[in-house]
Amino acid sequence: MSDIEQKIKSFLKKYDIDKHEYVYLVGFSGGADSICLLHSLKNISPKNKIVAIHLNHNWRDEESDNEAEKCEKFCKDIGVEFYSEKLSTEISQNETAARVERYKFFEKCAQKYDSSIVFTAHNKNDNIETLIFRICHGTGISGLCGIAQRRDIYYRPLLDVSRTEIEQYCKYNGLNPNIDSSNFDTVHKRNFIRTEILPRLEKVCPNSADAISSLSLVAKEETEILREYTSSISKQISKNGNI
Repeated sequence: MSDIEQKIKSFLKKYDIDKHEYVYLVGFSGGADSICLLHSLKNISPKNKIVAIHLNHNWRDEESDNEAEKCEKFCKDIGVEFYSEKLSTEISQNETAARVERYKFFEKCAQKYDSSIVFTAHNKNDNIETLIFRICHGTGISGLCGIAQRRDIYYRPLLDVSRTEIEQYCKYNGLNPNIDSSNFDTVHKRNFIRTEILPRLEKVCPNSADAISSLSLVAKEETEILREYTSSISKQISKNGNI
């Protein structure tokens, strides 16, 4: 079992979702992150029903359609059910609209397959990019916590895995992920942070990406301490009959 598969297995156990009766839905673009996640889950949980759910944003015409077909073929090859929908060209082509439509699609799939578990393939680098974006907008301590491992029905088992590790996993296992040409368009803010900001930060301070990631962990720990403290104070006040 690879290091990534071991991390995912531990993640499933941590959240008590490592039972065979659960239906796993995997947000699947066919990119390196999601193909790694889907392939790993199939290896770890062969008895679970796994459905790869793919939303064709329809931004890149034939390229988008070809990616959807490639995703479907991959799923067929590894024995995973595939479900896809295609967005209308009338929907705004920007990051915010794409995210809204993507999560609407995930919610719809959760109802369709009667599942309360949707995996997304956000990784360590995604979290770092999110933190930089939030810092630039003056976030507070809650924003510094970064992307949550779990939120409602959404689970993100790759948050402690770097993009480099994911690429190595794909190479080792002979996986051929889709390469989304829009990922190189720096008009999109996240792409700009990835390609322009992070490399320059590394020049200013080597290992700055790891330092930013550590900042997220510290923020999460402090937030949990504050939550536990305020909870205990509330219980004490209630016990003393002051509220």
